[in-house]
Amino acid sequence: MNEMIYKRLSNLYKKLGISHQEGSAERGELLAYSMAIGDLYGEYDSCFRQIFADTATEYGLSLFCEMFGIDSSLGYDEKRILIAEGMGRVFGLSSLTDIGKAVEELGNDFFVSCKEFNMVISGTIDHSADVLTRLGKIIENYLPPCTVVKFCSDGLDFDNWDSSPYLFKNYDNFNLSFDILDTLRRTNEQYK
Repeated sequence: MNEMIYKRLSNLYKKLGISHQEGSAERGELLAYSMAIGDLYGEYDSCFRQIFADTATEYGLSLFCEMFGIDSSLGYDEKRILIAEGMGRVFGLSSLTDIGKAVEELGNDFFVSCKEFNMVISGTIDHSADVLTRLGKIIENYLPPCTVVKFCSDGLDFDNWDSSPYLFKNYDNFNLSFDILDTLRRTNEQYK
């Protein structure tokens, strides 16, 4: 690869009238450019292989597994079969009405408002694992593509987080994005 890059750069040097004789600084620069471009080409090639499930390896496959909820301990071939099945699913059939109904089932004061791919979920929680777990599943199952979702508040203060019975790993398991966790509010807060 580097030899091909060197030849192309050498031809460019010639067309520009830049001498690059053996032992010259220009020749050293040309060789350094060739090496750097070759390394960069290899990095790009590796990245492009990770984009496609058929050519992805550890990193790329782990991203696909995360996206489709596939057990990452499976073998490469099993993962690729499940990823292909995931790619074949039809997405985007849920509507604002579907997610709205599911959110309303969380409690009497829960509702959804949406404008231009920005969704706000309103309602109150009291560090209820059940509500947060259900909310995470609703978002995972019903959120339309390209939609940003957050909760209706400016967020809890440190005292609220500190009084919670949960550790970070518990909140991480709710499958709620930082935007949602950072905008939660407790039951005793007023609507803004």
